[in-house]
Amino acid sequence: MSSAAAEKVTGAVPANLAGWRACAAGLCAKQAEQAAERTDLATRRQMLALAAATGDSRAQKRIEQLAMREQALDISAANVAQALERAEREIAAAEAALIAEDRVAALELHAQRLTARLALVAAIEQRLQELTPLLASLGIATRELTQSHLALGGASASLPPLATEAVGGRLAEFMTGIGFADWLPLARPEIRPALASWLEAETTAQGNYIIAG
Repeated sequence: MSSAAAEKVTGAVPANLAGWRACAAGLCAKQAEQAAERTDLATRRQMLALAAATGDSRAQKRIEQLAMREQALDISAANVAQALERAEREIAAAEAALIAEDRVAALELHAQRLTARLALVAAIEQRLQELTPLLASLGIATRELTQSHLALGGASASLPPLATEAVGGRLAEFMTGIGFADWLPLARPEIRPALASWLEAETTAQGNYIIAG
């Protein structure tokens, strides 16, 4: 068995982004500790340098011990640097995966919104199609009422309150009041508020057509 194969990994590998971030933070702290220790070792060697150079065996031995520690520290620092590089790669990959997941979710939500909007347009279109024959019936009812009104001796007005234009004007004012003006170029007089009820306005207009028995 090779020496590489014989090596055993100790310490759990982080399982998620939070774990890798915590790992990277720990490694950065370890690097800071190693840098501080390296500075301390260099200072201590400097303090012993003169004694060791002038033959102090105890100083020479201590410098050798400090040098061995520096060597071990260099190996440890290299390991920490490599581990930190891996942690940073894992963090970058995990963050990229999250961004990709978020984009997929955002695209799905966007597609759902498009579909929902089309459904609304379809529903509005259907309602408007249903209104078309009702408006046609209203036109017929208006003509019939006008004819019976005249036949029963009612006066003919120059601007009939139930003429198509008048009815359409009141309808436009009512539609303005309930929000259609945000979507359609509806015009209405600005000197008065939009109609709150088309039915009330039409009831008032029909008062001109009532004939006493």
